[in-house]
Amino acid sequence: MRAIIFKIAAVAALCSAMLTACGEKNAEPAVANAHHSDCTMHTDSKGLQNPDSASISYANGTLHVTHHNLLVNCGSAKPESVINVRATVRGNAIDIWEEEDPDTELERCMCEVDNEFDITGISQGTYTLTFHNWYPQAQSTTVTL
Repeated sequence: MRAIIFKIAAVAALCSAMLTACGEKNAEPAVANAHHSDCTMHTDSKGLQNPDSASISYANGTLHVTHHNLLVNCGSAKPESVINVRATVRGNAIDIWEEEDPDTELERCMCEVDNEFDITGISQGTYTLTFHNWYPQAQSTTVTL
């Protein structure tokens, strides 16, 4: 009888640990309100005329991000075009992907735009935001919310 009680207790402890681990799994944040400016500057094939940067604010679990001078194809800089944004959270790392819509008709020029979006469901803390786009190397910044 003791062996059965011990096994039941062991299984219960294992189930509890698994549920706790599942509860600690990083949730996928929701990206909302994504939009971009018109072309702020045309560039040549050499790339950026102005360095990109980010303005970040936080309120009530929502991170508001403006990615300044994001380099995109001129076709993606048009008001009717879309820059798809998705984000993942792993611990204190937030990875942000900004991707031009594959259905956008490409043009023979590049533009800098300001890309704005919200990421909801973010707790207060210190995070490293890493921006992934077609730049050869991802850009990172650390913020405390």
